[in-house]
Amino acid sequence: MIVYSDDNLEVMHRAGSSPYLLVTFNEMEMQANGSRYWGQRFCDKADIAALGFISRRPNWFPAASIVKAVEAVAPILRAAPERILYGHSQGGYAALRYRRRFDATIAIAFCPQVSIDPKAVPFDGRFARHFSPELHARMGIAPDHAAGRAYLFFDPFHAVDRRHAERIAALQERTHLIPVHMTGHGTVRAFTGTARALSLIEACRDDDLARLRALVRTARVAAPMRPYQIAMTAIARHRAWADRFHARFGAGFSPVERANFLYHRANRHIRDGDLATARTMLEDALASQPGNLGFAHRIAELDGRIARSRGADGGGTLS
Repeated sequence: MIVYSDDNLEVMHRAGSSPYLLVTFNEMEMQANGSRYWGQRFCDKADIAALGFISRRPNWFPAASIVKAVEAVAPILRAAPERILYGHSQGGYAALRYRRRFDATIAIAFCPQVSIDPKAVPFDGRFARHFSPELHARMGIAPDHAAGRAYLFFDPFHAVDRRHAERIAALQERTHLIPVHMTGHGTVRAFTGTARALSLIEACRDDDLARLRALVRTARVAAPMRPYQIAMTAIARHRAWADRFHARFGAGFSPVERANFLYHRANRHIRDGDLATARTMLEDALASQPGNLGFAHRIAELDGRIARSRGADGGGTLS
């Protein structure tokens, strides 16, 4: 049932038999519709008591709305002996940013951002279009936001997510960094499934880092995005490996993963001077995502470069 709603978010409450209250925050792709929250299926299957905070758009849970929502659900929070905050990406940010606001026992965050303010994180432009000075004043995660313990899961090979994770851990005490290699920005997907998610929460509740590391090893080996992430990581230094992984596992890539691999592999071919191969890959990427204007623009740029190259060669064919 909905227990709070405003222009920025909704909050839904689920009674359950768990000894803790799980407070979830959605990732940006999910938006409020009055009947769902992030993690709902998991909470239903495991009969977990939950408060689901869900944004109406990618807005990184503005503080003004969170303050009002927490006031509205204060009786539910007071009745919970343990409060566990749980979220991915923008939801991971909220789980860490509002640790003290919820008097959290534990925060579990996957691939969070320390901020999306472009002035605060010039190394990350992925979410800058969602930054609003009116909504996000002083939004950065700070030391005085910490409460309880936090467990931050991220892929150390994802350079941008790693920088966010390291900055957050330096700012917030009792924050454990948990690397989950070759999962990219989708680390949370390595822990899908009721049994695995419950094991993760219980290991965090027990502060059992050895059990967490064992769980991570098992999860990352079976992670569905692992072949794609290995192929992407290999593009920079081991291009033959990247091509072999793509040849072997590419049929299992999602359309977005396939398009991304082809786009980045094409860019590497361009750097290596193999413009013809790059163009073929870009055409394949555009076929996977016909509406991607970035791919179309890149092909147009490459065509101009190919034309100039042919002109410089006196009209000869491109080898």
